[in-house]
Order: sequence, then structure tokens, then C-alpha cells
Amino acid sequence: MVIGGIAHSIPDRIKSIIFLDAYIPQDGKSAFDLIPGLENTYKQRLLKEKGKEWLVLSYTPLEFGVTNPNDVTWMKNRLCPMPFHTHDESLVMQNVTFKKIPKFFITFTDFGESMFKSIGQEKIDLEGWNYFELRQGHDAMITAPEELSRFLLEIIYKK
Repeated sequence: MVIGGIAHSIPDRIKSIIFLDAYIPQDGKSAFDLIPGLENTYKQRLLKEKGKEWLVLSYTPLEFGVTNPNDVTWMKNRLCPMPFHTHDESLVMQNVTFKKIPKFFITFTDFGESMFKSIGQEKIDLEGWNYFELRQGHDAMITAPEELSRFLLEIIYKK
């Protein structure tokens, strides 16, 4: 949602966007609007007892699909709570220049259903988007950095 919002506000400064297993921002919608049940999940993970009800406990490495013990240790030292409001605030996506930016979406197929495919079924305008799949979990940048890097470079240089 954040990268979509930024690109929408300064589209003339963005050459292209690559979404990695991400939300696809839509006008007037929040992440909670896009993913059924996500708001309830986040409300259950709020850090109320610590007096930080505006923060959501991060998913664990295992929930992200990371199982290598070295990667798990590395992640545990870096994971931190997420701000709740990055998911409940809707975006205004009406800048026509944003639609002209080449967009690439990479689904990490081992993590679950692709948002790209589910939105396509809803007949949301995905014109100008390029879709790819990589057989990895949600944090491929941790579990398969070389493979993901090669994949990204291939996309960048084929544009």
C-alpha cells in the first residue's frame, strides 16, 4: 500500500514499480478492505497490553514461510511491530499519470493465493501490469536472495 501511495503521489518521478507479493492499492480502499479477515487478525495482534495499541505484533518467521534456522535467528533480531494505520487508511488513487507507469507484480506462490489473480477475478483494471510467479515463500528476499535478484534483474533489463 505504501509504495502504491507514494508512486501515485509522485508518478512523474517513478520509471516503473515492482510489487513483491504485495497489496495492489485501489482507489478509496485500505488493506483491510482488500483482504477479508485481515482487520480481525490485526486487532487480535495489537500490543494493547504494552500500551501500544497502535502497533501490531509482527508475524513470526515461520508465518512468513522462513524455516532455515540461520534465517529465523537473523529475522527474530530484526522483526518489529507494524503500525496498524498503514492498513486501515484508504488511498486516493485517481492520478492518471500513475496508470501510465509500467507495473510488475511478482507472486511468491508458496505463500498463498496471489492478490493479483484474486483482483483480476473481480475485474479490477490491471491493464499495464506485468505478472510473474516465483516459487518461494513471502520473504524470498531472505530465503532465496540470489534467485530473486536474478529474477528482478531479468525483469529490469527486459523492460
